[in-house]
Amino acid sequence: MKFISLCAACCLLTLPVWANEDADEHLYDGIDYRWYWNANLGIVVPDDDIRLNEAQVIDFRVGKHFTENWAMEFEVMRDEYDFDIDFDLKHYAAGFNFIYTNHDPLWKPYFLVGVGGIYSDSRFPDTQDADLIVNLAVGGSWYFTGHGVRIRAEARSRLDTNDSDLPGQDGFGDGQFTIGIIVPIGD
Repeated sequence: MKFISLCAACCLLTLPVWANEDADEHLYDGIDYRWYWNANLGIVVPDDDIRLNEAQVIDFRVGKHFTENWAMEFEVMRDEYDFDIDFDLKHYAAGFNFIYTNHDPLWKPYFLVGVGGIYSDSRFPDTQDADLIVNLAVGGSWYFTGHGVRIRAEARSRLDTNDSDLPGQDGFGDGQFTIGIIVPIGD
């Protein structure tokens, strides 16, 4: 239900872009220097468990290209694990990402390096902890409508310093796979 609500909200926020009759004139096959927002949904695979149904992740990013290949974005993220035992482990993170993009006309592959902080909160045992986080990712984006709106897919390794020996908390890297939408701000 949360997924459907988020998709509906993204569609409503981008209606003004799609309603533009001249939108096809604004397809960007080069570099788009406008600010953008990006919402992503996906899964997290803990490094010590390969089952794909363990965690859901949602993140929201705001960014901008500052040079021909380099962009920077601010990101906030939330995920939740249940481990089929109602463990109720949640992570909240905020950080900055630096992105190197190859502006190929058909799709835009990129490499991402990010740094920030992650806060973990579990109900059983009742623990809270804040740690450093480093993100390494590869991804790409594809135009799906005019005016620069794109679909974004990303595979990420999320490295943190938490080493509490709890499930999903062993201080190594979790895999994160997301898909989302990039919407430019302004004309």
